[in-house]
Amino acid sequence: MLDAIEFSKYTKKEDIYGTVMYPAVMVGPVQKLLLTQVLENKIEARIIDPFHGSGTALYEAFEINPDFELYGIDINPFANLITRAKLQGVDENILNDIEFIKSNLFDQAFQYSLVDFNNITKWFRIDIINDLSKIRCAIMQVKSSKNRAYFWSMMSNIIRKYSNSRSSTYKLHIKPQEKINNMKNNVINDFIASIEQNYRYYQKSSNRFKLFKSDTLYELDKFPDNYFEILITSPPYGDNATTVTYGQFSIIILYWIDKKDLVLDGWEFDNFSKIDHESLGGYYKNNRLEKYDKYINNTIERIHDDKKIKKVQTFFYDYFTFLSTAYRVVQSYIILTLGNRTVDGINIELTDFTKRFLDDCGMNLIYEGKRNIYSKRTPKILANNNGSPIFSMNEEYAVIFKK
Repeated sequence: MLDAIEFSKYTKKEDIYGTVMYPAVMVGPVQKLLLTQVLENKIEARIIDPFHGSGTALYEAFEINPDFELYGIDINPFANLITRAKLQGVDENILNDIEFIKSNLFDQAFQYSLVDFNNITKWFRIDIINDLSKIRCAIMQVKSSKNRAYFWSMMSNIIRKYSNSRSSTYKLHIKPQEKINNMKNNVINDFIASIEQNYRYYQKSSNRFKLFKSDTLYELDKFPDNYFEILITSPPYGDNATTVTYGQFSIIILYWIDKKDLVLDGWEFDNFSKIDHESLGGYYKNNRLEKYDKYINNTIERIHDDKKIKKVQTFFYDYFTFLSTAYRVVQSYIILTLGNRTVDGINIELTDFTKRFLDDCGMNLIYEGKRNIYSKRTPKILANNNGSPIFSMNEEYAVIFKK
């Protein structure tokens, strides 16, 4: 059905995906290839990504045909912001607004207030706080909401780069003090270079998309049966706290963004891990569904740590609930990019569980492909378990199911 999906030489540096850092993003050309296979030159299609993250699948669908009706759901307000920025683009005043930003940043008389939040001086040096606060105030004075979304997206990279958190992990993990002290402050110039270089990737604009900053299990269930022709996503491979900490990565950025440009429910800033806790499988919801146990029992029996068993169960009760709803709301195809993580030295076969579950729903697996993950922040060997190496996830699987 498909040629190779490896794309080993692909780099994000020359497209829109290289403009904003976000954890564990999908590979754009892979998603475009998968979508192209099922769209069959369709003029119209209603497509949803229920864990849209940084917006890769939705943007690729837009690239294929701007007239497609696009829907996205994500519980993370930062994901919501950067996906919105990509899909809506910038407006015709972007160059004027870039010059407006620059003039304020270089104006010694420009008035701004210093940002403050819990433990800010743990995560940022005082001089960095000063310069980031100045950038924030300059962005807030831009009138165009489209252009502000673009500027916040560009600022996010600067925030992460100049934070005191290590760049080798998406978790908040403090750098050695010597590295913090020796970090050269080039915040203002780096931000200006970013907004001047990257706006060209945001020239396109879709007016046929709807994004929901929401819990997917809640939001997806609102749609009627067979509402979407295609569901395409890369769901979490486990609870965020022990797989990819999208929330921890994002919260240190969100504190700097004007709340009027974010979609918030009010709980997001309760603590630095709140977004991860509220995400798929983040906590036990007293919804033990024994009908799902048959898919995971053989794996659970091999895990010896009771806390890890509960985490795996909690995640899969949410995950299978998601798949069940996905099956209901989809008319034709479900396209998933999946990975198999390791828990307590045991490989969690998410791909096989998914295939078995959707097969039981009555869907046909029409494609399965595997590719190596070429760009990742975690080492290939994470630790040793009783003398045996524990390998991180280095492969991902693309699967297409037809209803």
